[in-house]
Amino acid sequence: MAMTVPERLTALRAEMAERNIDTYIVLSEDAHQSEYVADYWRARAFITGFTGSAGTAVITKDTAACFADGRYFLQAEKQLEGTGFTLMRMGTDGVKPFADYAVDVTPEGGVLALDGRTIGTKQAGSLRGKLEKKGASLKVDEDLVGLIWADRPALPQDEVKELPECFAGESRAARLKKVREHLAERGADWQLVAALDSVAWLMNLRGNDIHCTPVAYAYALIGREEAFLFIEEAKVGESVRASLAADGVKVLPYDALLPTLESLPAGTLSWDAAQISERIAQGLPAGWTVKPEDGADIVTVLKAVKNDTEIENIRKAHVKDGAVMVRLLKWVKDHADAGVTECDAADWLDAERRSQVNALDISFDTIAGYGSNGAIVHYKPERPECATIKPEGFLLVDSGAQYLEGTTDITRTIACGPLTDEMKRAYTLVLKGHLALGRAVFPDSATGTHLDVLARQPLWEEGLDFRHGTGHGVGYVLSVHEGPQRISTAWNSTKIKPGMVISNEPGYYPTGKFGVRIENLVIAQPACETEWGRFLRFETVTLCPYEREAIVKEMLTPDEIAWVNAYHAEVREKVGPLLSVEERAFLEEATRPL
Repeated sequence: MAMTVPERLTALRAEMAERNIDTYIVLSEDAHQSEYVADYWRARAFITGFTGSAGTAVITKDTAACFADGRYFLQAEKQLEGTGFTLMRMGTDGVKPFADYAVDVTPEGGVLALDGRTIGTKQAGSLRGKLEKKGASLKVDEDLVGLIWADRPALPQDEVKELPECFAGESRAARLKKVREHLAERGADWQLVAALDSVAWLMNLRGNDIHCTPVAYAYALIGREEAFLFIEEAKVGESVRASLAADGVKVLPYDALLPTLESLPAGTLSWDAAQISERIAQGLPAGWTVKPEDGADIVTVLKAVKNDTEIENIRKAHVKDGAVMVRLLKWVKDHADAGVTECDAADWLDAERRSQVNALDISFDTIAGYGSNGAIVHYKPERPECATIKPEGFLLVDSGAQYLEGTTDITRTIACGPLTDEMKRAYTLVLKGHLALGRAVFPDSATGTHLDVLARQPLWEEGLDFRHGTGHGVGYVLSVHEGPQRISTAWNSTKIKPGMVISNEPGYYPTGKFGVRIENLVIAQPACETEWGRFLRFETVTLCPYEREAIVKEMLTPDEIAWVNAYHAEVREKVGPLLSVEERAFLEEATRPL
């Protein structure tokens, strides 16, 4: 019989006591600091019972705390009940960052430990510095969760596949050349790439190691003349191996990184200290000099700006994804009084997406929250608890797909029947913020932090807000969450550049009532150049109607109304040809001019 969370906590504390560990941290990341991880790496979910994608556990002999951000407050509160863990609501008054809290609860001269594979060397260095001020130490070689996790899943072993150049828009050789040019500019000998999406992009490979994210566990080491891919060799078939070899890339076992560095003449190694695990940093052979990147590593920076082929493919992906979404809107409205559940809606949508030409998978687990469940920002419906949809109120659906033509991510808040005035007003306020950001023209010196206020201002004027970022970068057949660009209240120094794909997704979530979120993906594009400099705008690529029944027209300006009408006309023009006669009739009604 599987252990309960309290039993796991007791077992972990016994391991801590045996090793004289005062405080133990369990992070959510894997050995590559990924946001989404393979089941093997879900140690924090195992020890706490909280299954959100982000969070951190801090455990002492007497206390247990689980830190979660605003997306997960309601989910974490429910899942942590009775476990022995106290929920720490990150970003709220009185709650310190988990690292500061962990240092505070570690006694003078004590020991704080963690699995060094799951923390970046930059973060580990900061934590170590704080501990040293109170005479405490950091141990990074303790995988205590692994000692008590009897049925821990194995690491995945699926083969990788090449992403053809007709989709990638650039050869592997061209990408390797750009990294080598970067090395020359920095005066470094080697670039070590650990982020899984960066390795996949650089090598034009896609895998199946992480649910909904087509990457494989691997490292890339690029030198002035040589290049290595460290990956489980069973994952690389003969044709892929030959293609890599043709570009001068040698395939070595996944665990051969440090031995290979030992065998090479010591030199200067460039890396992103936030992505390289502390375990690798501690194991670096003598003689090597590390030259950390000033910000994100060069591959992260390069892949954030989509090339012309990728952009054209992304547009194509959103046309067919828009047709899927229109069918969903119709399906929900047709079945709102038929006793279907949130799970039924999510399953229908996932199956429809997977049936599309060049579909690989969904891009994340579909969020389908009806009524009060919509107020749980990252709610995932699960049987048998999922709610039955009724012919009234809102169903919030946040979903996406992985196509060879690109990665999609869209949220629509669907009217299942009559709405209250409060619901309509909330929807319209969110829509106004969404339109303000989507229609913005801004200088090319702007970051996402500069733009965030546009999406929140209509809510702020009513004393309202939302506890998540307004926008995140999106990869190309890669992670649905991609940096370094983002739009949020938290400071981000990355300037928005033409070719960056970003989500535009303000929301509002009155607890226990309903949720509203409206999300489109946008691509930054040149707008104009004047004596005041270069200006950018956003091209909206998501194609799906807004909810006319929820819009209070009197709250919109004439310009906002004109933009919505023009957008709806574009949806009809591009998506309509992919629909049946009945579906086109539905779309015509859904996109009637305001």
